[in-house]
Amino acid sequence: MSIDTPVTPVRSGALEEDGSAAGVRTYVIDTSVLLSDPRAVFRFAEHRVVLPVVVITELEAKRHDPELGYFARKALRLLDDLRVTHGGLDRPVDLADGGCLQVELNHVADTVLPQSFRLRDNDSRILSVAANLSGEGHDVCVVSKDLPMRLKASALGLAAEEYRGEWIGGDDAYTGVAHLDVAEDVVSGLYAEGRTEVPGARELPVNTGLVLRSSAGSALARTEPDGQARLVAADRDVFGVQGRSAEQRLAIDLLTDPAVGIVSLGGRAGTGKSALALCAGLDAVLERREHRRIMVFRPLYAVGGQDLGYLPGTEEEKMNPWGQAVFDTLSSVVSPAVVDDIVARGMLEVLPLTHIRGRSLHDAWVIVDEAQSLERNVLLTALSRIGQNSKVVLTHDVAQRDNLRVGRHDGIMAVVEALKGQRLFGHVSLTRSERSPIAALVTDLLERQDV
Repeated sequence: MSIDTPVTPVRSGALEEDGSAAGVRTYVIDTSVLLSDPRAVFRFAEHRVVLPVVVITELEAKRHDPELGYFARKALRLLDDLRVTHGGLDRPVDLADGGCLQVELNHVADTVLPQSFRLRDNDSRILSVAANLSGEGHDVCVVSKDLPMRLKASALGLAAEEYRGEWIGGDDAYTGVAHLDVAEDVVSGLYAEGRTEVPGARELPVNTGLVLRSSAGSALARTEPDGQARLVAADRDVFGVQGRSAEQRLAIDLLTDPAVGIVSLGGRAGTGKSALALCAGLDAVLERREHRRIMVFRPLYAVGGQDLGYLPGTEEEKMNPWGQAVFDTLSSVVSPAVVDDIVARGMLEVLPLTHIRGRSLHDAWVIVDEAQSLERNVLLTALSRIGQNSKVVLTHDVAQRDNLRVGRHDGIMAVVEALKGQRLFGHVSLTRSERSPIAALVTDLLERQDV
């Protein structure tokens, strides 16, 4: 189950102080929800939202976190505004859609939990509140972005749902590619003129890739802001690398278009996301001289989820496990001498994503790698750092998320849904593994695990 963006609220009569009005549910939300969406308390329609007081403590502890601190502070400011408006939050306060919010100071006794759950940690305190309220007859649901929290709640017999209030898409994620059957004259006209009207293309978001098929042949195209389709060259390369599949060729077209400032490349392991992003960067920096350097930012979840401060060595030594993946990808498409040369000239940097905050990245080809492990708000913050004459490429595989607070349909996918249709944005989901039969087999198995 998951909490989606709420429907228009249906008022169910006066709300009692204990939230017991007919049809009203009690949602106990944890810290991960507010870090994902600081305004989450307003997204539960006419229902009762309960915030265990330990959540405030956890938000306070996150205030100076390099990635999540901004969202913790924003959530705390919003709660403080409500406190000032209503004179306190220890009793239910009315919200705009007919629901109410309360910071729960009581119902914290852990005797309601099995002995194995009485760990005196923050998760246990939140579960104690939910279990005690449920024991009083309330229709309680624990809402969290944290998978272990949802599992624990379910083990206690409590309803548990993933918060997806930031997800604005439907059940089918946007792939950035549409397959259309067209008449012969559409394909021939596209090759003759370079652009043409394609039936059905005007309804698609701008920069959607088109795979057109007719009885006489096929073509690749991309939707333009005026609704027409523009021919995509199938033989275009970036730093000597050509696309092997329709999706890769469409990706190259987006990567080499100066008018598209944000490119999202999704897909399973081995589909060529990182290689295309890096080669397009090399092409832009070394061949076309459009940017001065390539900057690769990677989240710190890739190696056991450890923060850099807990690893031995200098910062450069700490970053080696993260940076090596980038150099491995580069070495598969260019010679070691080229890699050594661009590093020596300061034209390639590999940095932890925490270093992006507070910076303005001008005249750079920016790659945010492993973006599937980042919360939506963190991604939007990273994108806000992009400066003049810079381009950003997001690479991601939702089947390989290391951050348990990020679900399959939020984070990067919520960002894609929010940006699709913008002239500056393009997205392609790569589908065919080019790495090896082993990689294709294993990633297919991973893709079937909808966690």
